[in-house]
Amino acid sequence: MSDTSNIAVLLAAGAIIYMMTRSQGDAEDEPAYEEPDLLDKANAIFLDLTDAGITDPMEQKNINAFLWTIRVSEGTADSRGYSTLVGGGQFTGWADHPRILVDLPNLGIKSSAAGAYQIIRRTWDGVAAKLGLPDFSPASQDAAAIELVKQRGAWADVKAGRFAAAVEKCRKEWASLPGAGYGQRENSLAYLQSTYEKAGGQVA
Repeated sequence: MSDTSNIAVLLAAGAIIYMMTRSQGDAEDEPAYEEPDLLDKANAIFLDLTDAGITDPMEQKNINAFLWTIRVSEGTADSRGYSTLVGGGQFTGWADHPRILVDLPNLGIKSSAAGAYQIIRRTWDGVAAKLGLPDFSPASQDAAAIELVKQRGAWADVKAGRFAAAVEKCRKEWASLPGAGYGQRENSLAYLQSTYEKAGGQVA
């Protein structure tokens, strides 16, 4: 089965009854496997992302561009983005969310945010259970990010290219978006829209 087929299967699992689970402990889980060269495949997986039911090429471009823009905003747009911890450190293994609490003294907080979309472990546990995600691989992270966009009510805006509206609805999900209000660095809407358009997104 291709990577894009795997994505479609994962997204189709969104009908599964939502079950929120909370993690116990802060230690990184021992990875069960490490797929060779998976990081090298990350960009290809991302660019080939196909959502179940999406047939309009422009909608697909808008989805990809929006997800890429989130990565740029969160500082995870390089080749190591899928294995990045908050603060810039790296984790190894794709078996599960790394569940590492990182001390951020400049912000006065600790955070478990990880991966290309800097998802905290509590949020990950809920989305992973809802979609039946098997691991924390790049494909699973992409599927989780799409679900988070949907849960914020921004999915139709993303597909249609209503960029500002989508960012507004997602601002509480990603602290780097303008208007997030978490006391962290926020990028301007103009900068993010420029990033989105350069990635092939079309503004409605």
